[in-house]
Amino acid sequence: MGGSDMDRRRLAGVTPGETGRRLRVLWCHHSRRQGWGPLDGWWTPAVDAVCTAAAVGGDMAEGCERFGQARARSGVSLGATLDDFAALANVLGWNAPPTELVKALAEGWVDGGSTPDYCQDPLTGLATATYLRTRLSELYRSTVARPPSAMAHRLLLITLDPTIDPWRRTARLIVLGHELRRFFTQGESLALISRHRIAALVPETADPHGQARLLRDDVCDFHGADVWTVPLPDGYQEALVFLEEPQTPGGPG
Repeated sequence: MGGSDMDRRRLAGVTPGETGRRLRVLWCHHSRRQGWGPLDGWWTPAVDAVCTAAAVGGDMAEGCERFGQARARSGVSLGATLDDFAALANVLGWNAPPTELVKALAEGWVDGGSTPDYCQDPLTGLATATYLRTRLSELYRSTVARPPSAMAHRLLLITLDPTIDPWRRTARLIVLGHELRRFFTQGESLALISRHRIAALVPETADPHGQARLLRDDVCDFHGADVWTVPLPDGYQEALVFLEEPQTPGGPG
């Protein structure tokens, strides 16, 4: 499973900090070649913790445990997490990931999946996409209202440029999460649905585009975020596909 000679040359002869950053890029590239999904969902601070430890020759176990926790909290399966870590092993030229690091990663994944706050993103404090899917299923499942209660709601999508440096984008998401909780105070559901998109599930209003403009003017413009307002589709399965679309659907609010 050894990494390519070109990969090792790219990591040679640079400072540990530069090595960590290059390692992150190569790891992401190899992971995507092996089947990782949307690019914006790959990076977390735990990735940098692993890369930094590898770059300085330090103990990687703690970083691997954090990495496993982060992947579990993002809803990534253990198998996919191990495949992702195997991509790093490939870049580093290992024949196989060391057993002690795989053990730390797996223990972290189990811990991350069993935390009481699994429905909340630990960085932003926003609900996870899993929580939003559950909330939508409740609205579409309504047997009293016809049409279902979901039709009395819509989504406001807050989007950041996905090409922004991951650290800067995460910092903006953290601040946005705080400010959105101050803006929405009537029981609306706020969820992080990717590393550059936040969704607010809100009741339908007489002027949804005016609501989107107010949110843009009061909160989002300052952080370089855009706002889109879209009605929910007729069925729950269509809503799930809609949430998983990597591009911004609809048009600006």
